[in-house]
Amino acid sequence: MIQIHNLSKRYDDTLILNHTSFTLPSKGLICLLGASGSGKSTLLHLLAGFDSQYSGDITVWGTSIGKLNADELCAYRRDHIGFVFQNYHLLSGYTVLENILLACELNPSIEEENRKNAKELLNKLGLSQKTDAKIENLSGGQKQRAAIARALIRNPRIVLADEPTGALDRSNSNELMGLLKEISKDRLVVVITHDQKICSFADEVIHIENGKMIAKGIDAGTDLTDQPVLSLNKTVKGSAFKRGLKNFNVHLIRYMAVSLAISIGILAFMLSLSSGNRMEESISDFKDKNTAYNNGYIKGEDDGTVYELLNSDERIENVYNQYKITDVTLRLGDKTEVMAEKYPQPKATESMSYGTMPKAGEQEIALSPSLAKKFEKDIRNLLGKELALEYGEKEYMLTISGIYNAGYDDFFVSSDIEKEIYINADKEKSYSISYDVTDFEDIVAVSQMLADHNIDSKTSAKEVGALQSTFKGLNRLFLIVSILILAIGLSISTVLLIKLQNSRYKEIGLLSALGFNRGTIRRIIVSENLLLSAMSVIFNAVLVGCTYLIGMIFDVAIIITPLQILLSIISTGVVVILISILASYKLIRTEPAAALRK
Repeated sequence: MIQIHNLSKRYDDTLILNHTSFTLPSKGLICLLGASGSGKSTLLHLLAGFDSQYSGDITVWGTSIGKLNADELCAYRRDHIGFVFQNYHLLSGYTVLENILLACELNPSIEEENRKNAKELLNKLGLSQKTDAKIENLSGGQKQRAAIARALIRNPRIVLADEPTGALDRSNSNELMGLLKEISKDRLVVVITHDQKICSFADEVIHIENGKMIAKGIDAGTDLTDQPVLSLNKTVKGSAFKRGLKNFNVHLIRYMAVSLAISIGILAFMLSLSSGNRMEESISDFKDKNTAYNNGYIKGEDDGTVYELLNSDERIENVYNQYKITDVTLRLGDKTEVMAEKYPQPKATESMSYGTMPKAGEQEIALSPSLAKKFEKDIRNLLGKELALEYGEKEYMLTISGIYNAGYDDFFVSSDIEKEIYINADKEKSYSISYDVTDFEDIVAVSQMLADHNIDSKTSAKEVGALQSTFKGLNRLFLIVSILILAIGLSISTVLLIKLQNSRYKEIGLLSALGFNRGTIRRIIVSENLLLSAMSVIFNAVLVGCTYLIGMIFDVAIIITPLQILLSIISTGVVVILISILASYKLIRTEPAAALRK
């Protein structure tokens, strides 16, 4: 027996049921009539426990369902309610048999027994030939029969049917009502209908008028007294992963689109990082090729104060005095040039025409253009050739590393070679001091420190300062572009995933209506999210691999470090999980009635 006491229900400011009271028997066929919008479907949803937002009380066999929590309401629907929806609410992508067996998934009976019962029921409803047909390929009448089969498969004690004959012709309607009449002999069947002829099957007809339930015609033979106890069985845990895998396969195309969007977004971010890496590599190459920028030159005699200051600074290395030398001989092949005097000059202020300045530790020499032309008309041909330098009694074989833009005959040698040459020089009077700044980033700071001590040092501090400003600007630009690309990719992915989840409200509402509690639904969605995350990771790895392959084919350098690849794979999985949690948060917490209306 179902007792409805002082029941009221509103949707926003609209009053649907207005303090109505009624008692429904434990068995028999009840037809529920009323104008559209009178509250018929609302009443069925309340009786099924789909919606708990109402005032008044509904007592089913002595238990107030309004006092049941969400999990208990799920158990109530699972164990006692069979619901036939007006719009079928069958899952696309599933077969007829799979839709029916969905209602048995929380049934402790063995699967084979459930399948046998489902096939017998389909045969009775005339759907035996459509057992393995996809729902989307069925006619409206066939969908209605499948929905009825799903409602009856668990042999519920209460069957609530919302317009079950709406898509059937008269013959099939009568056949269906005959079936419902037969099963109503030992259970309660409540049918919403607009068809007065259907009411001939009813034991009782109830009209809803002005929010009230009014009985019109009752069969005295209907049992109104039997009151079995409402018992709730323990929740049977179905395979959430198995259900999640099935749903994932059904929505595979959409999930692939989401995975691809996320993977492309993160790949674009990685390519932006690759461009940044290439820029960093170019900057590093620039620093390696322009080591003269690190050199400083202080002209004039020193009483040891400047020398000591330079040696005491951790940012400075390779400090040594420079001297004027005389009678230096340069020989290349059969050509010889003698320089009567050679004065030390600042390296950092010279620009290179070809090649690079000599590097410390290398046996190298750089020539001015005028001096280079004395050995070769096309001075570019000198690069890489060996030249002999003689000073005093010693000869040095040096590789020509570059040509620099000086307007007079001159040369620079590697600092270690230069220091060795000065061993035999006249050290009575130093001409200048040479030093190197260890770190390219400290050049400007060291120059400023010397300036603060009123020491005039010839350096490339201005040029380096401008370059550093450019480097920092480019780094910021690449970082901003990378973040924007990632944000756009994540935004698109979030919109796609939220849109996908929003399209599933009816599916989640149906699962809840069939007795799947919130915890089980959450595990199903988590399973799907984990599968989506795995797919996205695979897509990401494949896209990175394809990008490298394309780069090799078209000779485009792709510079992504192993750590960046690893982080991108991990971040792909994490991002998908976080977006999925965000997208499904509201979905999981929506009541069945609200979800089914969306």
